[in-house]
Amino acid sequence: MTDNFFPKFFGCLIVGILFTEISISAPKIYSAMYSLKKGGIEFARSKHDLSYNSNLDEWCMTSFSYTVGIFSIKKDDRNETSCFKYNKSNHFNAMNSNVSSNDFVRTNTYTYNRTKGKKNHIVEVKRVDDSLVTVIDGTPSTQKSYASIDRLVAQLFGYTFKKIKVNDKGRERQYNFKIIGKETITTIFGTTESIVVSKNINESKRNTLTWYSVNNDYIPVVIEQYRIDEHKFTATLIEFQD
Repeated sequence: MTDNFFPKFFGCLIVGILFTEISISAPKIYSAMYSLKKGGIEFARSKHDLSYNSNLDEWCMTSFSYTVGIFSIKKDDRNETSCFKYNKSNHFNAMNSNVSSNDFVRTNTYTYNRTKGKKNHIVEVKRVDDSLVTVIDGTPSTQKSYASIDRLVAQLFGYTFKKIKVNDKGRERQYNFKIIGKETITTIFGTTESIVVSKNINESKRNTLTWYSVNNDYIPVVIEQYRIDEHKFTATLIEFQD
């Protein structure tokens, strides 16, 4: 990532004021498709579906990512599902508070299944009392987890969080989010006002920038991932249905 990227945004808005301008957007049922490219070449797609179970009062996000084109010769499929509880009132309070704690969304279950070639890797997470318990490839993890959410939920509500512990495919990690500005970009929705959020993970060289569409319920429309200063890929929203 170039050094002149951040000043471009910092000169526009004061982050503290920007937080107060963000309205609350509760989850909504939708289906979205993202195209993943590096150097202008598409190597994968990722389909995301958000649904609601009224009997359980539970939201579920599913994500299926897979290689495309010539890259599909080397199979690399990833399935993720996160089911979570959401409280809109607590979400509103979180958006208008400087407190880093989270009490508006909680993961109930999470699964991650990656098939790379002939190898298969499975992570299963479920809530037991007030903790998330992890089983990796059939073996229970001995690590005590204090995370309240998984990585899919973290991405979905990244414009809300500041610092939060996340169950990241079975590992507990601290995610650090920061709103760095607003930008008007061209998306499948047309000219779109977006807030730009940076995400850094403690003890990780990777960082992410996400553009959340302000007028479209803060759906992520562009996601860029970097490793130190090297651009790894860009995910762009190419299909959307609600």
